[in-house]
Amino acid sequence: MTTTVLATRPSPTAHTVRRLAAALLQLARWFWLIAVVVIVLANVVGWATHGSTDVSIAVYARQACTWFPFSLSIMLVNAYLRVHVASGMTRRTFVRAALVVEVVAGIVYAVLLTSLVLIERAVHDSLGWTSTITEVQLADASAPAWALLVDLAVPFVLANLSGLVVGVVYLRGGAWWGTLTLPLTVGPLLVLLYAPGLRLMSLPGVWTTVSDLQALGFAAGLGVALSVLTALVFASVAGRAPVTATS
Repeated sequence: MTTTVLATRPSPTAHTVRRLAAALLQLARWFWLIAVVVIVLANVVGWATHGSTDVSIAVYARQACTWFPFSLSIMLVNAYLRVHVASGMTRRTFVRAALVVEVVAGIVYAVLLTSLVLIERAVHDSLGWTSTITEVQLADASAPAWALLVDLAVPFVLANLSGLVVGVVYLRGGAWWGTLTLPLTVGPLLVLLYAPGLRLMSLPGVWTTVSDLQALGFAAGLGVALSVLTALVFASVAGRAPVTATS
């Protein structure tokens, strides 16, 4: 009697997801280690020089959590798309895997930063300090945790997807096209990051007349729409990128 064992072929997309995620994880571990050390040291310096640290130091990592993964997304496209195609795998597989990895990475970064802000807030409260948020964002120090998470996660995801588009445009069009199209490839992210400044400065407009919850909902909706559009652009450009095994 012969026993037939059917080998299960791993999904090419799942295999690519694991490879890309492993590459990002190596750098992310160093990023978060450095971030935690800097946040702790900044709080200690504030306490040593002023007797207390009355602003949230952790939330200033928002900019680093936006632009560091953004740069990694550019690297991911330029370093791995050629290797992926040279290995006989399709661009479609790479696109699917890159989108999954970058969306998850944006959410994970938001969860970690939200946790750091809340931990710092708890420490400040126990010491009788405050944790005023002075970063340009909609969720302030009194906002619930979910609002802070949404306010961080949406731009983080959009930043990662924008990095993919920047990387693939440079790969396909070269340095000139990649640079000339930066207002289009990075512009939506800048709008989402700094639009809350209109509300914080109380400039006339709908952004100052709606409630905090409505403003956050509008910003999140805008961010999700821009993220979907950016993902579609990346899929379209990457699917026709002129990369070969020898390029």
